[in-house]
Formats: sequence, C-alpha cells, structure tokens
Amino acid sequence: MREAKSHVSNYRRTQMDRLDNEEIGIIWARHYPKRADNGSSKSLCLSLAMVIRLRARSMTQQSDWSDKLEHILADARIPKEQFATIENEST
Repeated sequence: MREAKSHVSNYRRTQMDRLDNEEIGIIWARHYPKRADNGSSKSLCLSLAMVIRLRARSMTQQSDWSDKLEHILADARIPKEQFATIENEST
C-alpha cells in the first residue's frame, strides 16, 4: 500500500513540475537575449529547444514535422527565427 501511495505522490509531483508551453516561452523570452553573454542562459535555451523538439515529435494531431514544430512554437510564443538561431548555434 505504501508503494502505491508513493507512486501516486510521485505522479502528482511530476504533473505539478511539468512546464507548459507558455511557461517555456516566458523563460525563453527572459534568457534568449542574454545567451550571447551568459553561458547559463545559452545552456537553458538549448535545453528548452530540446524539450520543444521532443514535444513536437510526440504530437499526434499533425503528421508534418514543420506543422508540429510551428504549433509548439506558437503555443509558447517563441519566434521561429529565434528557435532556428538556437538550433544553428547548437551544431
């Protein structure tokens, strides 16, 4: 019984800790302009870009990759050009 409670507790914590796309956009907007001068901001943007890619991949509503990505970026209010810049900086 205790194990089941622990599982439910962990599930709730995971659900509460998950950032929604709007929150990702807010964090992105705060750190994207600082990325050139601040390594932590750049790392955070790179991590957020990875999360965005993973969320786009997991979408089932659209079948086209660019549609999926555009949907997530629009939901987060992240300009496509900024996302492309981070993608280019990561290679």
